[in-house]
Formats: sequence, structure tokens, C-alpha cells
Amino acid sequence: MSILLPLILGSVLICGGAYAWWHFREHRLTVITPGEAYTSGAMPPEQLRKVVRSLGIRTVFDLRCPSEGEEKIEAERKVLEEEGVHHVNLQSDQVPAEETRDRYLTWMAEPEHRPALMHCNHGEGRAVLYGALWRIEFEGMDPEAARKTCRRLTTKGSSFDPRKRKGAYLRAYQPVRTKEG
Repeated sequence: MSILLPLILGSVLICGGAYAWWHFREHRLTVITPGEAYTSGAMPPEQLRKVVRSLGIRTVFDLRCPSEGEEKIEAERKVLEEEGVHHVNLQSDQVPAEETRDRYLTWMAEPEHRPALMHCNHGEGRAVLYGALWRIEFEGMDPEAARKTCRRLTTKGSSFDPRKRKGAYLRAYQPVRTKEG
């Protein structure tokens, strides 16, 4: 019993440290499909530059609205322009309007726009939802499976719980792309 407590405490510290690193240092950067689709929270421009270079990102979908920091959005656009990366500011609501979703799908349908990074402010809401849309539309994944796969914790309190807006949206989602498109 005397060795068990330090092992448990050590495990908690290691797991907590790893989560804190992923959350605060990597800004929740998550691989959806290697070489194709990634999600994250907003990053400082110079860190975004490094991520874009290391992953070969060709398009960044910035899902934030100007009210979330117009100067931050502009700084990001400038850095991505310098890197030759498309910056698409979709200004998405928590559940996307059809026009916003369709614009995203049109961009993602073009192989020269990938790999792509979708990010919102925190990387745990809109970005995750767009990652699920990628899986449904381009990988043929079932909407419920995509909801569960793209969200680490689809718990009762999560915005991806099927009784909440994002969860209900994904659960009821019907693909809009044709096999040829």
C-alpha cells in the first residue's frame, strides 16, 4: 500500500502534465487524417508558422469571427500569406450555416488545398465539428461514429452530447457531397 500512493500520484502528475502540454503548448493540435486534415485552437502566429511548415499545411480554415479578435485574425492571415498558405476565415457559428459548410466542403474537395488545418478559438468546438464533417463527407464515416471519433469526450456535459446543438447536428447530419464531387 505504501508504494501504491506514490505510483497513483505520479501517474496523475504525468497524465495531467501531458494534457496541459497538449492544451496550452500545442493548442489542442489533433490529427484527423494524417496528411489531409488537422484541428486545433488558435495559435500565436509564429507557432502557427512552425506547425504549417512541419505538417505541410496548404490551407488554414479560421472559424473565428471578428468579435473574437480581428487583430489576431489579421496577424494570422499575414503570417500564412508569407508562407504561401491559404487563409480562409469562415466565421462559423457553433453549428455552421449551410453556406459556410458548403464553402468549407468546396475548398476541401480540391486536393491542392490539403493538407488543411481547421481551428477555432479553443480547438474544442467548431474545429472538432469541422473535423467530423471531414470524416463524414470525405471518408464516408457514419455521422454518429464521426461525432464520437472526433470528440475525445462525448460525455453528458459535452457540447457534442446528442442532446445538445453540436451533438444533435452531427447525429442527424446527412452528407451533401456526391461520390464524384
